[in-house]
Amino acid sequence: MELKQLEFFISVAELGNMTKAAQQHYVSQPNITVAIKKLEDELGVELFKREYKKMTLTEKGHQFYTSIKHVLAELENSVAEIKDERHKLSGTVTIGIPPMISAYLFTPLLNHFRQEYPQWELNVLEEGSVGVSERVLADEADLGIVIIDNISPKLEAIPLFKSEHKLCIPSGHHFHSLSQVPFDKLKEESLILMKIDSVHRKNVLAHCEACGFLPKIVLSSNQIKTNIDSVAKGVGLSFLLDIAKLDRNDVQLISMDPPLTVTIGLVFRKNKYLSYAMKDLINFIKHFPYPQKIN
Repeated sequence: MELKQLEFFISVAELGNMTKAAQQHYVSQPNITVAIKKLEDELGVELFKREYKKMTLTEKGHQFYTSIKHVLAELENSVAEIKDERHKLSGTVTIGIPPMISAYLFTPLLNHFRQEYPQWELNVLEEGSVGVSERVLADEADLGIVIIDNISPKLEAIPLFKSEHKLCIPSGHHFHSLSQVPFDKLKEESLILMKIDSVHRKNVLAHCEACGFLPKIVLSSNQIKTNIDSVAKGVGLSFLLDIAKLDRNDVQLISMDPPLTVTIGLVFRKNKYLSYAMKDLINFIKHFPYPQKIN
């Protein structure tokens, strides 16, 4: 029984498909097929029910999956711990953060972290909350600062602060005197939204659909300044978190009805080995003075 066989088995069990498992490991499908067959022969049991384009675990397969998943996680953590001992005085942490949070929060956070922990290097990935969460789950990022209201149960989540997505309108817009804007009022408006991997986009679309219409999206962009400039020029309306510090008088923020309140938090994979660098960063992020901080 080889480690690679077990890794292939875990991938097929989780993806339910040999082709996808082969793509994940950058090998041909026959390699996966042979490895699974050898594993079943060695164990003397059938691990999968083979249906059309779908592989599902048998009862014995479920038992084996649960045990091997734990063993491989322990092995991965042990290897990471040994490597970490060699890098106590230096190391890199990859952190994912959505553009809307990064634009107003990450620069001061990064500056303070660098002052307190100059030995650690940060590698930053900018994607929407959905994309960042997927990166963390795939171990392509160590940590993420994301909207955690509907987070995967496979992620550990530490709430940091509450925020609200507010409607961003140009000055002089006919909504300017309203304290709140009902979602059905957006039916005739052009919208500028973040790209598909953002929670804010999903929330806006869900509320619009609940009101019986699909919004008119004229621009999808993760560039916050571009979005705000486009609003100011009358291209459409957009949304910003209320942590945004708008030092300009050509746009304004208004709450929606109902308000789009979200919880921002720190996430990392459950049972993941936490390096010295990760522990320092987690501790720093937890105690940073956020607006509307959750105690």
